[in-house]
Amino acid sequence: MSITAVADRRVALRPLALPNEHGGWGFLFEPIVLAGIAAPSLAGMLVALAAVAAFLARHPLKLAAADLVRGRRYPRTAACAAIAAAYALVASIAIACAAYAHVRLLLPLAIAAPFGIVQLAYDAKNRGRAALPELAGAIAMGGVAASMALAASMPLALAGALWLLALCRSLPAILYVRAILGRGRGAVIAHVIAVAVAALLWRASLAPLVAVIAAAVLLARSLYRPAAPVAKRVGVAELLWGGGATMATGLGYLLR
Repeated sequence: MSITAVADRRVALRPLALPNEHGGWGFLFEPIVLAGIAAPSLAGMLVALAAVAAFLARHPLKLAAADLVRGRRYPRTAACAAIAAAYALVASIAIACAAYAHVRLLLPLAIAAPFGIVQLAYDAKNRGRAALPELAGAIAMGGVAASMALAASMPLALAGALWLLALCRSLPAILYVRAILGRGRGAVIAHVIAVAVAALLWRASLAPLVAVIAAAVLLARSLYRPAAPVAKRVGVAELLWGGGATMATGLGYLLR
């Protein structure tokens, strides 16, 4: 496929370098906050830095890939590629430094990588708002919590529990937001499953009781459907709900 160049003009870098999406930021920082409280470590902070850089790289990479898929080369295309490369370099350096002392932290990232690739593939086709890429992206981000736990020399079982708890928050939340915006269903069932998973982890001594309580509160929240939902307002509300549930669960680990 030939690439058609478009006449040069000034490119605003800020909209290319910083994504404007409330939900994505929440799903990025919730696993980081959870693991940062439950299993703090310097290597874990490097993993968190790598995750933030990788998240930031997704936006310019998505724009550049979409241009190339359409067979066009806009002034923003090269800028997006350069910005994405810079973010990727930061992520690579951070994860390499963290893995130098704790190589096993790469395991969750390797498992999460295919889910991230699915999201990027949909992004390149401008279909990133579909259910599958949103869920796949959340699964990939959840792996950051497990990687941070391993970076703190925590047991593999606890790392897996943190990943599951991150998914118990993010996946039902995605379905809930899609449901109230008229894009899908299954939110309540997903929240019920989340409560059950949190309860099983608690019974196995892999999660604090507050994790079950937080999941139950989110289940009760999922029964409420605003009459006239506004996407931005819903996104901000989810940041607050998710942040509260995540910090409570993290503190539960810290205090148990």
